[in-house]
Amino acid sequence: MQLPGPTDLTNRDAFAELCAAIRRRFADHADGPLFVTAAADLWELFLETIPAELRAGYTCNTCRRFIERYGAMVTVDDAGRLNAALWPSEAPQGFERAFASLAEAVTAAPIRDVLLPPTTVLGIPASPPTADGKVWDHISVEVPQAHAHPLRNAGQVAAERRQDWQMLARALAEFPQEIVERALILLKSGTLYRSEKCIGVATWLFDLHRSRAALSSARQRDALLWRAVATAPAGYAHVRGGMIGTLLEDLASGLDSAAIKRRFDEKMDPSQYMRAQVAPTAGNIAQAEQAIAGLKASGALARRYARLSDVAEHLLWRPPPPQPSVAPGGVFSHLTPKAPRRPELELPAQTLTWEKFARTVLDDARTIEVQIPANSARFVALVTAAEPESPPILQWDSEDERNQVSWYYHAGIDAEMRRRVEGAGGQYEGVDIRASLRWDNRNDLDLHMITPRREHIYYGAKRSSCAGWLDVDMNVRGETTVPVENIRWGRGKAQRGRYSVYVQNYRFHERGRAPTPFNVEIEISGEIYHFAGVASPRGETGASSNVQILDFDYVPGQPLATPPRGTTAASTSERWSVAPGAWVPVMGIVPSPNLWGERPQVRHGRHTFFLLKDCRDTAEGQGRGFFTETLRSELHSVRATLEAFTQSATIAGADEADACGLGMTDQQPWDLLLRVTTANSVAHYRLDRWD
Repeated sequence: MQLPGPTDLTNRDAFAELCAAIRRRFADHADGPLFVTAAADLWELFLETIPAELRAGYTCNTCRRFIERYGAMVTVDDAGRLNAALWPSEAPQGFERAFASLAEAVTAAPIRDVLLPPTTVLGIPASPPTADGKVWDHISVEVPQAHAHPLRNAGQVAAERRQDWQMLARALAEFPQEIVERALILLKSGTLYRSEKCIGVATWLFDLHRSRAALSSARQRDALLWRAVATAPAGYAHVRGGMIGTLLEDLASGLDSAAIKRRFDEKMDPSQYMRAQVAPTAGNIAQAEQAIAGLKASGALARRYARLSDVAEHLLWRPPPPQPSVAPGGVFSHLTPKAPRRPELELPAQTLTWEKFARTVLDDARTIEVQIPANSARFVALVTAAEPESPPILQWDSEDERNQVSWYYHAGIDAEMRRRVEGAGGQYEGVDIRASLRWDNRNDLDLHMITPRREHIYYGAKRSSCAGWLDVDMNVRGETTVPVENIRWGRGKAQRGRYSVYVQNYRFHERGRAPTPFNVEIEISGEIYHFAGVASPRGETGASSNVQILDFDYVPGQPLATPPRGTTAASTSERWSVAPGAWVPVMGIVPSPNLWGERPQVRHGRHTFFLLKDCRDTAEGQGRGFFTETLRSELHSVRATLEAFTQSATIAGADEADACGLGMTDQQPWDLLLRVTTANSVAHYRLDRWD
């Protein structure tokens, strides 16, 4: 704004007050999402409504451009009401009418777009000095750091938000509130596999439906929709493109519950859900490089196993410190201290919920032991950033409240074979020998075994005379993208001798005849060995596509004397260093990292982790350092590259890990047996559920 001459102090002071009032108003409203309405001709309105004697001093093109570009900024409150972001109700003297008119104009117009500030300062605070040293001040405001978008420019993000608004509006129209409510009830019932992954978006969608239904004004409902789009977690607005869309569509079309469950479970397979299904493109890799450079996060992707010290401040319980020992060489070191009295009262076993146990038992517990379950699916490991100073990449991590810890379940990846086999009706447990094959497309891969009698077990001869049985055979017609095949001998049935296992691609059902990666799991006398391979790298089918997996000599009741090259035995006791049925001391109890701090993110689920003495994952940990659905929204667009990265990256520090154990969630039954010692009693508790 070209200020009046130096002798006109009144007008100069008025402009300074005007700028200060605008900046205060913006500072009070700029933390949340910003929008721009369709209000037009704001500069003309400003000039018309300020006193006539001031107009001559307000002819600056720089300030005109500011008001024309940013004057229509608004915020939206919880009730869908619009508030002017720049024009305060308490205006400097002489500008009351102008500010009131501008505020009325911008809040009466419909929202046109989400506004993503392109720079940290909107407007030009001051022009460069003139030849005679004069500096002209202009209207400008500073943008909070919360609006920074280091990966994409403001125009790209705004265009995405416009598309998100359209997609979300269509979804709300297609799936009314009652359908969303039914989906939420079904998800919370625990009958759908990994339903906790969808509860967050379903709750968000239901709350949005309910909030909009409470408003009588269509204009307010639209404004609330814009606010939802601007604040939604990554992917939430893409209802039809996510798993929640499939569930809502199935409910709306009236499918029966069995079909709904089958389709949901198939799509929630850990190898499919939120995973990049193809290798990242060169463009996506370049975009990811730019994204990581923009975040200065090149070291943030490296992960290591967490230690108790990393989670100490968030523990709900840990054992009290041991009594001080007698120092050697002291005057009284020869005296034998009295041994602590062992509690004599043994209380009857009780069944409790976790919430009641935490409320009534936890504070008095001196020691807690867990009996290791036979099912290894609940084993969990906490991991954290290998470089403590690396910037945030997780949704629950921020510069003002650091939390670099994430987690993975054994069931998330490794137990997938079991889930598929048992889900298809095959036998997974209680076997002498089992070979299971899984892959992730519609091609017809086949599992073959040759027995000591030279019998051939495959799709054409599913049973052998020596009790071998191909009890699951899939994708004859390409019916699923999560297939599995299973050959097994029941306990006490397998005969001594040499066995041979191989995989064949019988037929392509997928277009393009692309190679098919697969995994084979072979169990021999309780030890499990993992193999990975690729079928038809050159488009072969039939015998020419055979991939030899393993030849082994079986001795009844004996695992292999030497693990096959490139594999390791993976029984629960060896993989996690604790034996099923053993009582293991608890070293700490901690909620899942998404629940830490002042802003818990419940949409990622509620979990409680029991960290166990000497428990650790002895595998390499590949593919588990982080999961793309937990990364910050800025990284959502490059998840294909990040998924490929984490699949090949190894988690460091396995030998020092002491933050591993058993994880429990509010979405599944617990059936967890605890032994608790207090000052005067010992009691057994079976925790059956969360609450």
